[in-house]
Amino acid sequence: MKSYVGSKESTELSVLVGYFILLGLLFYFVHVGQLAWWILLASAIVWFALEVYLNKSRSLPKAMAVGLFLLVFDFIFENTGWVFGLWHTISQFAVGVVPLQVMGIAFFGGTAWAMRMPRKFNAMHSLASCFVFALFGSLGEWLLIRQGLFVYAPAWNSLFAFISYFITWLMLIAVRYALTAE
Repeated sequence: MKSYVGSKESTELSVLVGYFILLGLLFYFVHVGQLAWWILLASAIVWFALEVYLNKSRSLPKAMAVGLFLLVFDFIFENTGWVFGLWHTISQFAVGVVPLQVMGIAFFGGTAWAMRMPRKFNAMHSLASCFVFALFGSLGEWLLIRQGLFVYAPAWNSLFAFISYFITWLMLIAVRYALTAE
């Protein structure tokens, strides 16, 4: 039977899922407060550094353009939701409602993600990536709520967050393959 996702890509996505689970367990069982933002930022920077080291042949400027797109999109989306009263964050360092650390997470994580995706478009891997980031993004927000760092208004919930993350990653995939076609 033909595999739709290469074993290398499946393994790499599985490792990422494992790390997300470990972070989730940490945030579920340990109240780290504002340190959560820094842990997430450090994770994104380490992932970025690892991808730069492992993917020397990939175009870093193109991947960084994907990270910049995610940063700008997330900034607009989060502040728009805040303006409409759907959510807000609690952070020592924020522009509008977006913590500076989240901007770093979007840029470094988005860049690392762009470098991690298969060179050629793979629909199954792309859908799996959308699902993983939507699931763990919405779960992460729920855990940030438990940490006292994120607040949903009654008009917003984790299902809406999941759908938003999924759509965001669909857009990010389109941007990634448009900008980084090799």
